[in-house]
Amino acid sequence: MQHRESPAAHTDARQLRTRRMLRDALLALLERKQLAEISVRDIVAEAGIGYATFFRHHASKEELLDEIAAEQIEHLMSLAMPLLEARDTRASCVALCRYVGEHRSLWSALLAGGAAGTLRAEFIRLAKEGAAKVRTSGWLPVELGAVYGVGATIEILTWWLQRPPGEYSAEHIAAFLDRLVVTPSTVAGRRDAPRRARRSTSPSRRSPS
Repeated sequence: MQHRESPAAHTDARQLRTRRMLRDALLALLERKQLAEISVRDIVAEAGIGYATFFRHHASKEELLDEIAAEQIEHLMSLAMPLLEARDTRASCVALCRYVGEHRSLWSALLAGGAAGTLRAEFIRLAKEGAAKVRTSGWLPVELGAVYGVGATIEILTWWLQRPPGEYSAEHIAAFLDRLVVTPSTVAGRRDAPRRARRSTSPSRRSPS
């Protein structure tokens, strides 16, 4: 018997395809112009779909950008995870900055546009989850480390993307990120651990009466 796809499955596949086309269209447009210069009509024209179809999936271009931001931050976290484990932090910083630099228009829109709040919140959430898996103890509370690390990383990337293209390379920004954000936390943690261990094992000393 020949298997036939159910109408519901066909509809779901079509909806997923349309949403992917809308995302790809906005990404393509962001390579050519700023978000403020892009209209919904521009997006549907790029995607090759009807104007009304857009609003069956998204209320606005900002909502579409939020969806893209969630996808992008998951990919960026996969590049940032080695930073949480303090293994070859410079190489991880370079990989992260190169990715952002290669998608400069998109990340400029994400960090400067309406998706900035969504991006920060999602980045912090994923950073907390990742940190909890690799850090069971340490000198820095996991939540504080995630909030500080994400905030500082976003500020550094935003500053970079606001500079003229080519003024600083991805490698330059990776060095700033590693030295300003990553190394102080990981090095301080490694130095602090032996001191805490000595304090916990040393016999208490009383001053002579």
